[in-house]
Amino acid sequence: MNKTTRIVLLALAAFFLLLGIKSSQHSKTYAELTDLQTTTATVFQLHCPPKGAASLSLTGSDLTYNLSVKFRTEYCDEKKSPVLLGKEITLQSVQVNGKFHQVYKIESKGRMLLNPDDVLSDQTSATLGLFFLAFLITALVLYKSRPVNNK
Repeated sequence: MNKTTRIVLLALAAFFLLLGIKSSQHSKTYAELTDLQTTTATVFQLHCPPKGAASLSLTGSDLTYNLSVKFRTEYCDEKKSPVLLGKEITLQSVQVNGKFHQVYKIESKGRMLLNPDDVLSDQTSATLGLFFLAFLITALVLYKSRPVNNK
């Protein structure tokens, strides 16, 4: 591995490490959130991508509410998705970017559909993934840069 490649890969590892540190510093627990908005409305559409977190749209609103990966695995299938459409829910969310809100809690008829622990789990997984990626890139550079002993 030449010197330029090592430098570029180590810079990339440092970038992922910095993103991981920023992510861990800026993520707040549910108890620390001060700008929670509570909304009661009817589910208009459930967006279920093949990977990642689900999201939903509410009737009469052009906002998108981001959910968790666990929510997608539990409610995004042919049997459970239609059950939520047209149902009234109460959700607690925080505006994250323009028309996008991160949902921390969803209740429907007293039943908890999404709780803050699910969202915290997603955030923790993403942060740990950044640290792991930085570690793997650094390990690759160290492995490829080791002196080769030919006997």
